[in-house]
Amino acid sequence: MNLFGTDGIRGIANEDLICEVAFKLGQAVGLHLSPGKPVCVGKDTRISGGMLEAALVAGITSTGRDAVCLGVITTPGLSFVVSRFNMGGGVMISASHNPFEYNGLKVFGPDGRKISEDTELVFSRMILRESDNYPRPVGAEVGRVIDGSRMVRDYIGFLSNFLEAGMARLRVVIDTANGSASYLAPEVWKALSGNVKVINCSPDGVNINQECGSTNPSLLAQEVAWGDYDVGFAYDGDGDRCIAVDEKGNVLNGDHIMAIMASDMAASSRLAGNTVVGTVMANLGLELYLASCGISLLRTPVGDRFVLEEMERGGYTLGGEQSGHIIFGDILPAGDGMLTSLNLARVLAKSGRRLSELASVVKEAPQILVNVKSQYPDKVVSLPQVQAAVRKVSKDLEGVGRVVVRPSGTEPLVRIMVESQDSAMVDKCVDYLKSVITEQIRSGASNLKPPTA
Repeated sequence: MNLFGTDGIRGIANEDLICEVAFKLGQAVGLHLSPGKPVCVGKDTRISGGMLEAALVAGITSTGRDAVCLGVITTPGLSFVVSRFNMGGGVMISASHNPFEYNGLKVFGPDGRKISEDTELVFSRMILRESDNYPRPVGAEVGRVIDGSRMVRDYIGFLSNFLEAGMARLRVVIDTANGSASYLAPEVWKALSGNVKVINCSPDGVNINQECGSTNPSLLAQEVAWGDYDVGFAYDGDGDRCIAVDEKGNVLNGDHIMAIMASDMAASSRLAGNTVVGTVMANLGLELYLASCGISLLRTPVGDRFVLEEMERGGYTLGGEQSGHIIFGDILPAGDGMLTSLNLARVLAKSGRRLSELASVVKEAPQILVNVKSQYPDKVVSLPQVQAAVRKVSKDLEGVGRVVVRPSGTEPLVRIMVESQDSAMVDKCVDYLKSVITEQIRSGASNLKPPTA
């Protein structure tokens, strides 16, 4: 059984994700990832972060490995530190865009990349094992806890290198989601401090992602439009996503950002293979625009891990998700919200145009995304009745649209996406799929539960 979803182990802290799990994961990491080298630990601003950090660090140091505690840092920041400072690996304590009561554990190997599924399975078995007969060093062999704040400063310096003189003319609003970027983004953007306003930057442990950030950019949009700013950027709780807002207050998702960046990178011969890697959720409008520029779009399953795997398989330099995970493969092996915003701001400043003009090249096809709550989304999606409904809609949309029905990898949800140039058809298909799925959940709830031992 794999305890890891598409983005680590995740659940409600102290209910689903308990300290015993964090401790056992710490042991697994300490025993298996590059023995002898320190392991980095980072966290976002959730109230449960300190609790899980203590358990995780105890597990790591109990194996004789040193734990380098970075404190509050973004997920891509931890990835950067692991690879830059030749660490044995790293663990990020975060539930990304989820509400504060959730938390998660994301594990990175010594190269700063997320661990493989095979390694996840090894770690899952160790966590689920009832007995613990692992070696326990004593005396001077016990691992140490080391302050890694200096390394965080290096990450801030790395990002600051992407600031350019021309960006000083831009008026920018930053929404840090009361998350990890709250401590880092103001430092990165301070060179433009006279023209930068930061909002949702007062984390208190429970307000992370609360009506703010990349999943709720309405306040940011209002600030940009009413304050006569050029652009706004919203990060999520752990800083690996970025959503933009143009000067009119229009929200621009990852598809728009990838279109703008692909054009710029192609013009400077940085777009390897003239290819962008997206997911099955990428809008048809992005694909059509890229095709008009002679650029191919490759689609993967949802999840930045799958995007990165395809990028590295083909040697591509740009990929991402509609949700705002954007990966610049020639810079970092992870989506980085702040890096994305700096790169987009650079292109905007260089162009001398308004962001709304740059984004207008993507003519989005009507697309509706709907979530249906379910404790067992994997089982719901695999039900014969649901599969039959998806096949029916796929046939109805053949040649004119697409449908994706999938379990969320991070939340107890079934996600429905329908896209077509015919908006009435989109509405009809979404309503049909939602009704079938809801009815199956309601009538067959007892059959969805996993068998008990």
